[in-house]
Amino acid sequence: MPTPPAVTGKREARFNRMEPAQRRALLVEATFRCLQKHGFEGTSIRRICAEAGVSIGLINHHYRSKDDLVTETYLWLTQRVTGQLRHAIDTATNDGRSRLSAFIRASFADDIFDAGLLDAYLAFWGATKSAEPMVRAHEQSYGDYRATLAQALMQLAQEQGWERFDGDLAAVALAAMLDGLWLEYSLSSSSFSREQGMQICEAWVDGLIGGGYRRFGRPA
Repeated sequence: MPTPPAVTGKREARFNRMEPAQRRALLVEATFRCLQKHGFEGTSIRRICAEAGVSIGLINHHYRSKDDLVTETYLWLTQRVTGQLRHAIDTATNDGRSRLSAFIRASFADDIFDAGLLDAYLAFWGATKSAEPMVRAHEQSYGDYRATLAQALMQLAQEQGWERFDGDLAAVALAAMLDGLWLEYSLSSSSFSREQGMQICEAWVDGLIGGGYRRFGRPA
């Protein structure tokens, strides 16, 4: 049901008094809620307007299209998640193994293993099939995520003396494991606990140290 005009008017008045960055943040948060409820195809500018309590004209003033708004929402979410993971690494003991453990623990934190995120991510993944800005945004955000992980893996490799270790390839492998565990747990938390998920990832890293790193060697 559309927002009543009187309420919308009050919200628009508050919206107009905000700084531009605050206005964009309000629209991004409204878009995020719409994507969770309706998916990418079901999310329209009109529905975002109703969720934010503003007129279409106000959204058009800040964004050229729905795709641009959804893309900014995706970047907002992925940057928030990657920022949390980087903070976990930066505050860990300054050795590669401890930093990887911090990354793994942070990946299973409550706000990342939030079942409500699944609907939003499904909408984002659907958008990458049809929205070119989303394709570029995904490449950027996933690249930043992998780079953070690869940096910790390369630190471990240097400390362990692994020659020709391909940290980028190892980061793809560990990221795929983390993503798969997140997806499986979001779909059904009865398969394993988050503690067991962390145990699986820690065992993978221990396997590298035990000799598995040779599987990720760069050509001589």
